[in-house]
Formats: sequence, structure tokens, C-alpha cells
Amino acid sequence: MLGWLHQHRVAMVQALRRLAHFPVTNLLGILLLAFALGLPAGLYRLMDRAATLGHGALHEPHLTLFMALDADDAAVREVWESLAKLGDVKKFRYVSNTEALADLKTVPGLSDAINALDHNPLPHTFIVQAKNTSPQALEALRSQMARWNKVQRVQLDSAWAQRLEALLQFGREGTHLLTIVLLTTLVLTVFNTVRQHVMSAQEEIEVASLLGATSGFIRRPFLYFGILQGFLGAIFAQILLWAGSLWFNHAVSPISTLYGLNLQLPMPSLQDTAQLLLAASLLGGMSAFLATFKVLKGVSDPS
Repeated sequence: MLGWLHQHRVAMVQALRRLAHFPVTNLLGILLLAFALGLPAGLYRLMDRAATLGHGALHEPHLTLFMALDADDAAVREVWESLAKLGDVKKFRYVSNTEALADLKTVPGLSDAINALDHNPLPHTFIVQAKNTSPQALEALRSQMARWNKVQRVQLDSAWAQRLEALLQFGREGTHLLTIVLLTTLVLTVFNTVRQHVMSAQEEIEVASLLGATSGFIRRPFLYFGILQGFLGAIFAQILLWAGSLWFNHAVSPISTLYGLNLQLPMPSLQDTAQLLLAASLLGGMSAFLATFKVLKGVSDPS
């Protein structure tokens, strides 16, 4: 056990020495990794915030349930009770035909025309807000309520929701594509850096192989080098995320105050930080493994 720990400690020291031996080159590579990690992470946080605001603070979609003109109090009470029991309904409001007609009388120019009517042409109405504001959930709720007794029509206020969802989906797809491109850049950056170090130490690797060193022993310092590059890149990416969040919150503060909306981006959590560090370290280690594989294969099979 002590020997195994000693080997890993030696490999880690060698990796740190390789980082310190070319500080400028390695720092530029780490900064490139930081942008490759920080940019998609920041875009995902902006998309999540935009989705939260779009489905919450900016507007809440609703459904308008119109009763049949011949619906009596018993039918209205039945619909009321059904809405109260429905788990998908966040809240609802009942507007009687008498209340709706009184509201119309307050509109300039309509008072005389309404007074000339011999009966009330307006139906009883329920304004319903759903818990799930996705277009699919709203459509399912509309179809369910449309089948109730004495319900003439259910109007879905979903046009804005569909447009918002389409925009958010487009943003997500673009962010996914950018993430793939930038993570590929990360892998290639670590791969190329480690490969250069491996090629520069090829004679040393051949001698170690002749002395009986295993592939794992030879590869280990380069794996730690790749892991360290990914880890340090993630730390710098996290710094960029913190700085970017502070700048964004300062920039949108006047808009938040003016419109009464909470547009502030939350600071990255410890869980987000840990996930970023782990993912970057694994990608760095994987890239280093791929970079050393071909050289070590050539050493073990010189033909």
C-alpha cells in the first residue's frame, strides 16, 4: 500500500514539474480550457434563468372555460368542484355572466347597446391557471376540461408559451452544439499538450520500458498532468463564472428595479463547482490517456 502511494506521489510531483517547466505555455493552455468550460456553463445558467422568468415572473398562461348559455347554478357548481379537485390546477377564478355584463357596461360606447339587449348573451366563465405551464401540459388540461358537462369551449392562452418554448429550445440546441465544439477543443488541447510532453520524453520512456517499467507506471505522470490541466482549467472557469455573474447582476440591476423583476443570476453553488471540477478532470485524464496510448503501444511493439 505504501509503495503504491509512493508511486502516485512521485507521478504527481513529476506532473507538477512538467507544469512548472513551461509556465507560459501551460498557462495559456489552461486559460483556453477555462473559456472552453466557462462559456457553455455560463450559457446554460442564462438559459435556465430565462426559462424560469419566462414561465414564472413574466407571464402565467391561463385557460378560459366558457359555460354553455343554458348552464344553471348546479352545472356551475359541478365545474367549480371539479376544478377544486383537479391536481393540475394552480388556482382559478369564477366570473358570472352578470359580473361580465356589468364590466362591459363600464366600457365607453357599449353602455347603450348593452342596455338595449333583452337578455344576457354572456356565459359563465372560469379563469384557470395551471401548475405546469408547458404547452403540452396546457393542451392536455384543456382537452380534459372541454369534456365536462355544460362546458361550451375552453380557450387556451398558449400562443405566447409556444413561442417562448420554441425560442428556449432553439437556445438550448445552440448551447448543446457550442458545448460539444468547446469540449472537443478541450480534449484536443489536453491531447496535444500531453502528446508533446510524451514525444519529448520518448527516449526516457524507451529506457524505462527496457528496465521493466510497466505501461501504467510510464503513463501515470502524464495522466496526472492531464488531470491537473483539466482541474486548473475548471478552477479558472469557475472564477470566470463568478466574475461574469457579478458583472451581469450589476448590469441588470437598474432593469430589475424599473420593471420589478428579479433578473439576478444566482452565484454558482458548491455542487455546480464540484461537478465542473470532476468533469474537467475526467476529460483531462481521458485526453492524456489517449495521447499516451499510441506512444506506449509503439514502445511495447516496436515493429
